[in-house]
Amino acid sequence: MKCYIAYPMTPSSPILEFMAGKAKKYGLVVKQMEDEIAVINAAIGASQAGARTMIGTSGGGFSLMVEGLGFAAMTETPLVIVEGQRPGPSTGLPTWTEQGDILFIAHASQGDFPRVILAPGDPEEAFYLTAEAHNLAEKYQLPVFILSDKHLSESSFTISTPNQTKIDIDRGKMLTDREAASEKEYKRYALTSDGVSPRTIPGEPGGMFCANSDEHNEYGFTDETQENRIAMMDKRFRKLVKLERELPRAKIHGQKDALITFISAGSTKNAILEAVAILKKQGHSANFIQLLSIQPFVDKELLEKILSDTGSTSIIIENNKTGQLSRLIREETGKSPDFKLLKYDGRQFFPTEIVRAVLAMR
Repeated sequence: MKCYIAYPMTPSSPILEFMAGKAKKYGLVVKQMEDEIAVINAAIGASQAGARTMIGTSGGGFSLMVEGLGFAAMTETPLVIVEGQRPGPSTGLPTWTEQGDILFIAHASQGDFPRVILAPGDPEEAFYLTAEAHNLAEKYQLPVFILSDKHLSESSFTISTPNQTKIDIDRGKMLTDREAASEKEYKRYALTSDGVSPRTIPGEPGGMFCANSDEHNEYGFTDETQENRIAMMDKRFRKLVKLERELPRAKIHGQKDALITFISAGSTKNAILEAVAILKKQGHSANFIQLLSIQPFVDKELLEKILSDTGSTSIIIENNKTGQLSRLIREETGKSPDFKLLKYDGRQFFPTEIVRAVLAMR
């Protein structure tokens, strides 16, 4: 990452503060803008210019970014967005935690376009998934979200030093100066078999193009014909064929044939793992399905199998009022967990309350 742009908003503000402190040492551009509309538009410009760019915000700030999100999608501009959730609506509880933006992020901006939502459960997963997010954003030229919240963003953890040798940088189909210069008729939005078109950055001879927020043809010029619209929509969604094979699958913690199965994503991870351990000591077998990829929903077959199993009890755990992850699972699979354990008072889950709730259900 070479550029981080944000407007201070808890609980994503610590990222801005941390990046600003490291900017000089690592040669980063770290910019605080006047508002979140400026943030996403500046970030799109930085990414268009060739810089790996990330932005950070919370639900209220992201509300202002929604139109820009659609612009990034239409122009196929890579962008990584950290969304640190806190209780809403409006200002809500600005210094407390919640997982209430899942459906908002999954469906934000008008129209249909591919996006990726990754949900780390602890800082170690956040490190590796953020590195992967940058690769995915550039390889498939689309917006990628890192879903966080107050509990994950601003808690204290002890982890091993991340292994940077595990990280490869893949910038995708970015043309070199020589490759761009050899283009006789450069098509920024060429209709390729995998949906990903070769990308240039400003200043490369032979690589000039129009980045248009209207539906456009292969050159970027507005084209409202039926044939072009269908071709371009299909092109953008062809990216999902290869992309879905690269997304991290759900982690299964605990024994596979357990009688109790927890399903969740994000910062609930460690409380659930501890609850599983407590239940085991009490003679109850439980496991935990931790979803890492929220969209595209690559764990459909796994969840369909689990939710159809009449020999076990499935319980989804969420920090929100309406069971947003459960609703997304039902949207994708047509099935729902047996029970929902929801908490929406601004506080995180504790292992003991999970155990008490499970024993009460049984």
